Amino acid sequence: MVTPRDTGVTERRRPALPREVAAQAAAALTLRGLPGVGPVRFRELVDRFGGPREALAANPADFAGMAGRRAEENRVPGVPARHAREMVERCADTGIALLVYGTDGYPPALNDLNAPPSLLYARGRTELLREPGVAVVGSRRATAYGRRIAAQLGASLAGQGRCVVSGMAMGVDAAAHRGALPGPTAAVLGSGVDVVSPPRNGALYRDIVECGVVVSEYAPGVEAEPHHFPVRNRIIAALARDVVIVEASRRSGALITAGLALDLGREVHAVPGPIDRPTSEGTNRLIADGAGVIVDTGLQDAALHGAPPPVEPELRELLAVIPAAPVTVEEVALAADLPVTEVATSVTVLELRGYLTPTRDGRVMRTPGQAGMVVREKQRGASPLGNEMYTTHYKM
Repeated sequence: MVTPRDTGVTERRRPALPREVAAQAAAALTLRGLPGVGPVRFRELVDRFGGPREALAANPADFAGMAGRRAEENRVPGVPARHAREMVERCADTGIALLVYGTDGYPPALNDLNAPPSLLYARGRTELLREPGVAVVGSRRATAYGRRIAAQLGASLAGQGRCVVSGMAMGVDAAAHRGALPGPTAAVLGSGVDVVSPPRNGALYRDIVECGVVVSEYAPGVEAEPHHFPVRNRIIAALARDVVIVEASRRSGALITAGLALDLGREVHAVPGPIDRPTSEGTNRLIADGAGVIVDTGLQDAALHGAPPPVEPELRELLAVIPAAPVTVEEVALAADLPVTEVATSVTVLELRGYLTPTRDGRVMRTPGQAGMVVREKQRGASPLGNEMYTTHYKM
């Protein structure tokens, strides 16, 4: 296990958690500590009373009617409340953000789950979790081909301004994250958000915290366990609008993610592979059953011809003075000899179009590959998987 002290992430001085966030997080942890209050019951209580703190302060008869008599009997201030406060203080001290179901800041896409996480722990750019991303997942024992395609897809998608969601596991997941960096990427862990698993991904973890976000529903200090990964896969599927399976054996966990995604109404795509390799068995079966086929990562065209520049001359000229390294808006204005207010507006437009990527400290940099588009050629026929069949080209 790697704790916050030895993750190698540079700790910056952070303000204390907002009072409302801390109060709702403590209430959420207290509720979950009551007997009989699991994720489904927790959601019902929060939806009924308007928030975790409001649920915890509800009329005894109303609370017992929903949570049960044992939960009501244990609702008095005691051990669960004390443990909750200690956890919130620990997170505040170590720079871990708390995202509570039923409150502002919680990723809206997770509301599609029957049992969404009651509380998420995160480090990095939590705003990335509020916009639908693209999940790129696959085998831990990926081939060189699988790792290469995953990295190319990560770079292409991040170049379009899409957040690349994966699980930071060895193989396909790690390759997708590395390809996306320094663009937007989100790692969903099967351990506490302060535990680097596997440990050899320590450098990748630090880079994701710096440029993207690491998130988990497991409390800090919790080590990865095999049964955690199918549970965390539902978060990956929910955060994504599209799920891409790069390589997967017949019993791969990536296929669990694909099934969860289909249940949530997400689109599932797969990368074809040699029919005599076990790592292609799952993806080829998905394609045979109607999943979209990834036939082009888009990086080849970008490498040969370059990404298309913005149409507006003023945006093209501004983009030309912005380097690959992070710079402030003031530095861009000085280089372009333009007013800061005018440059700030143009930078925002370039960010929204995917040409620029913001850094955690408020600076901007060119997005790798710049911007592009996703072209989908819809084919005839309905998919047995429940989504329509697509040939998908991720083009720059």
